[in-house]
Order: sequence, then structure tokens, then C-alpha cells
Amino acid sequence: MPCFDNHSVNKYCLLLISIGHILKVRRAILVLSLLFMATPSVASSFSEWASLQAEQFLEDYSEKIAADKGYRSDYKIGNIDPRLNLTICKTPLTIEFQSNPLDRNKNTLKVVCNDQKRWSIFIGAKIDIFNNVWVASQTLPRGYRVKNSDLERAEIQVNQSRQGYFVKPNNIVGMLLRRTIQAGDVFYPGLLLPPKVVARGDTVVISALSDTISVQMIGTALSDGKLGQQISVRNKKSDRIVRATIVSKGKVTVPM
Repeated sequence: MPCFDNHSVNKYCLLLISIGHILKVRRAILVLSLLFMATPSVASSFSEWASLQAEQFLEDYSEKIAADKGYRSDYKIGNIDPRLNLTICKTPLTIEFQSNPLDRNKNTLKVVCNDQKRWSIFIGAKIDIFNNVWVASQTLPRGYRVKNSDLERAEIQVNQSRQGYFVKPNNIVGMLLRRTIQAGDVFYPGLLLPPKVVARGDTVVISALSDTISVQMIGTALSDGKLGQQISVRNKKSDRIVRATIVSKGKVTVPM
């Protein structure tokens, strides 16, 4: 059936042409839609896979520090762009922290695939690490000498502590406080001072040491001193002044 008759348009043919044009447009839209839909699907599978690899790395790290140091940890990885379309790695990934997780809780993981088609990505990660440390059991004044009864254990987040902490009580007991602290405050290195073990005017035993002999004499301390500190000491017999290192209460050493 002809569509044109005497240069006039047949309405029936126009309708057929319009329908055909619409079908072509719809088919093109459908094809494009399928193409765009396929990309996120593949990318999503990669981002999910990469997330699982990062989570496994953090889980392994958490188990290691728990076994080695008794730390407890909570972790969470950041979102990976679902549009990222990389090939899932066939060889074992190399994953590493970009900073020490024991120093800060917000971190970044560098993930590297060493396949022939090599790639690397960075994933944000937050890992909170906790440990039992020594804190004050009661309010303690400045200058106070810490005793065993002043200590108790408490869990803190150690990778948010900027001042440090102690896990062994013998690093705290016998030390002097630089300032007053409240019950529950953490003992940290900058808070403590070693006590004086020698006072000016004290009589001390001076040991002169060499590889083969040791000579002892009596002296007088000319200044206060702490363990390991050097002070001036006067030899009572010779009246000679020497520099000696304090090794214990009332005892100092000088090299020969």
C-alpha cells in the first residue's frame, strides 16, 4: 500500500512512520539505560570486595595487638566510592597503615594490588585501641610520694592519650607528683619526678671502679641528688672534690 498518492501524505502511512520512530527512540533509551545500570553493578561488587579486604586486615591487626599486648580495639572503615571500577585482585593484597595506629585513631589504609595490571587505592579507617592502665585511686597532692595503695586499674583509649601512661606499677611507686591529681586521673611520665636519694651534707660511700679493682672511700655530698644524677662529692680523707653518679641511697660511683 503506497504511502504517497499524488504528492499528498497518506495519514495511515504517517502514523506507521511515527510509531517506528518512537520504537527506535525507546529502544535506544533502553540500551543506554542497560549500559549505565551495568557500570554501578560491577563497581559496587568491587567496592564491597575491597571493603571486606580492609575489614579483614583490621580484624587481623586487632587480634595481633590483643595477643601481643592485651589491647582491645574497635574499628570501622570509611566508604569506598561505589562507582570505582577496578579489577578484583587475583594475588594477595598489600595493605598498610599510613600512620601508627597506636598514636592516633583516625588513619588511612593504602591498599595495593600487585597483579600485572597493578592498582592502589586509599581507604579511610578509624580504629580505637583500649588498654588497662594505672590511675589514681584517690586525690593526691603535689609533691606526694606515690604508694601502692594509691594505684588502681582502669581502661582508657590509649591512641587518644597524648601524654602517655604506665602499665607497670614499679614505674610509679616511690615517685613524686609534680602536681595535684584527682581520683581516676592517669599516671603519665611527665607527671612524676624521681625522689631525692642524697641530700646536701649527707655522708656517702664513694666507689672508684675500674675493670680490675674497686676502691671505696667516704665522702660528703655537696648537693641534693636523684638516682642516676651526677653530683659533686668531697672526699673526706683527701679533701678532693669529684663528680660522682648516684647509684642508690648513700652510694655514688666515680670511674678510675
